[in-house]
Amino acid sequence: MALVLSNRFEIADRTTPAIRPTGPARTCEWSAAGTGRFGSGRNRLVNGWSTRDDLRVANLLTQLSGIEYGETPTGVPLVSARFPEGEHDRVWRALRAEHSRTGLWPVLGWTAPQAAEIAHHWPFGPQGRPLLAALRDFDATERMALIVRSIRESCIEGLDPADPQDATRITEFEADFDPVRVADAVAPLTEVPAGVERHTMCDPPTQVLLVPAAAGHEVLALAPGVLPVMNNWTGGPSHPSLEYADHILVLRHWERAWGAQLYYGRGAVLELAVARPPRDPLALATCAIEQSSYCDDLAQTVGAVAVVAREQAPAGHWSFWWD
Repeated sequence: MALVLSNRFEIADRTTPAIRPTGPARTCEWSAAGTGRFGSGRNRLVNGWSTRDDLRVANLLTQLSGIEYGETPTGVPLVSARFPEGEHDRVWRALRAEHSRTGLWPVLGWTAPQAAEIAHHWPFGPQGRPLLAALRDFDATERMALIVRSIRESCIEGLDPADPQDATRITEFEADFDPVRVADAVAPLTEVPAGVERHTMCDPPTQVLLVPAAAGHEVLALAPGVLPVMNNWTGGPSHPSLEYADHILVLRHWERAWGAQLYYGRGAVLELAVARPPRDPLALATCAIEQSSYCDDLAQTVGAVAVVAREQAPAGHWSFWWD
């Protein structure tokens, strides 16, 4: 069976005919010959690439099985593969390393038919390229600041500064949103934490979905449902609810700021591989405040903001879970 990575090249195992889609992928009709949207003949050069150009990819993908295809309502082609339990990190990193050639972003935990099915029943507005176009002019850093401000509002809402007990609580809350004070509470890093693959470590995925996307945040629009719409996040008046678009904008912000990359997303769990995590105290504090605002359930899984700054923000892997 062949796994055609994109219109640029394909990988085949030489033992079975290449299988490619014929007609609209949503019909799930496939043939063992001909040309489809994922590529053409095995030995034909496509945009200058062929199977022979990268044996590393070929060797990796011949270890995968269960190749499946799908297509979203907006025409985004999806392909997925399975692999042995415990191989997820190696598979993800190998496929991520080839993104510049394939144009396909890997995200663990999904098959193509599953992702396509959810996209076809997506009830929360636009998806695909129209959603990305609608968000193009949004400032992701400003949206992150709005989320932080909204959570701060919700923390002090209803508290009376004239009441001594309330005044103490307000002061404590304000300290959690002040990067300088959080930085003061963070001891200088003597050892970089490893980070916690909170879900993938406990329940290792055995599927990887490949989505034609320029970056991880685009996957959330092109294959909606990788993360759900959160209904248990409560902000203040400036931004009462966490919208699905917020996931896209937050990840876009963190991609630029810290090199955060979509790794795994399913249910109420998100994991990111981070290429350039912050290391100096003020940057750690800023990042931890953002993380704790975006996912206030970090207070349960990691701890207070200063703990997030010490134990998750400087790590190469971030995990989020919404209760």
